[in-house]
Amino acid sequence: MRRKAGIRLIGTLTFFAVSCLQGQGEQEKVHSFYGRPLMGILASQIDGDQASGYNKFGYQVGMATGYRLSEKKKFDVIEMQFCMVQRGSRRAFDPLTMVNAFHIKARQIELQVAGIRKVSAGRLGAIDLLGGIRFTRLLKIEESEGYNPGIASDFSQNGLILQFAVGSRVSKVLDLRLHWDYSVLSALSQSASYNLFYPTGVYHNGVGLTALIRFDN
Repeated sequence: MRRKAGIRLIGTLTFFAVSCLQGQGEQEKVHSFYGRPLMGILASQIDGDQASGYNKFGYQVGMATGYRLSEKKKFDVIEMQFCMVQRGSRRAFDPLTMVNAFHIKARQIELQVAGIRKVSAGRLGAIDLLGGIRFTRLLKIEESEGYNPGIASDFSQNGLILQFAVGSRVSKVLDLRLHWDYSVLSALSQSASYNLFYPTGVYHNGVGLTALIRFDN
């Protein structure tokens, strides 16, 4: 049932993005839509799970669709992203303390709504400043290297993540964005919030680089 709903949602967003692409050649600057495929790498950790350092690499793939506003507005663009994202955390085996290694991988769907402001950066030219909130839906979480058969029930299925990014157009067909994000809510389910293994709470924390493919000049 969830798989069918997800397929319908992906199909709807893809149709919307394609429709945007058809019209963006006529209106480029303001009051027009755009759609861009995106893909990127993500270095992440889950704060509070006794693993520190951005040493878990994941990915982000999806579609960004946006609407260009008048330059008189606070934001130049309102953008929505629909992505499949892998996040996680990794702790290596410590031979001094004999603490076990673990490797947590969380795969989830993330829907982001953001505002983008274009500013001048001197010799760097124009750059984009982005701030937004991501609504997340956990699809699957698993652990390797260690073994915890109940790990999936420890994590909440829904969450909120703040994201901030700076981006620049690097060619006629490519934009690059460097971004940082952090959970607004604990990634744990309510029943696991008082687990002794997670005394400080558990929050997604990641930095990444994402490429957006442009079909407009």
